[in-house]
Amino acid sequence: MADKKENGNSSDIEKTSLKPTKETGFGSETSSISKENVPSISKILITDDGKDESNKVFNYAVSISKYSGAELQILRILEKLEKIEGASLEGVSAQGSNKNIKQEVKGPAIEEMELKVKRCREAGCENKISYKFKVGNPLEEIVKEIKVGNYDLLILRSVHLDSGVRALFSSARKIIGNVDIPVLVIR
Repeated sequence: MADKKENGNSSDIEKTSLKPTKETGFGSETSSISKENVPSISKILITDDGKDESNKVFNYAVSISKYSGAELQILRILEKLEKIEGASLEGVSAQGSNKNIKQEVKGPAIEEMELKVKRCREAGCENKISYKFKVGNPLEEIVKEIKVGNYDLLILRSVHLDSGVRALFSSARKIIGNVDIPVLVIR
């Protein structure tokens, strides 16, 4: 709170502080604003659906990366590999076993991803940028990646929904409900 000084000059303001109470939580160590409680962001996961509208997330990711020094990981989930026009899949198995097959996507999808990385660099991102392709259910694959990838922030795009009921069951809400890191949703 602030009170005006006796002289009536509104530009001279005397500062008084709020006293912490159990009810307000001001004294809570986990929620206090302090240097020790400011989270660091070192790795950001960006979801990309290959549509032009998803490029908006890259502007935010580059900005946050510039200020935090965080590396960027771009993730594109494909429900089926056939959805990438002109893409081919190559697999190499370790010691003849089918369990450890390393697969590589080749074709226009890689060129498109390399172009996105180049544009992030041109926008000022100097930190590490990498990308992954995964095949499967997008919601499940994003959640799995977050659990194993040691990310500090997820940035994803959400489409504007015209119905509150549809918004309640949107993909973004389902992802947010299943991860334990902060999520920045870009509309």
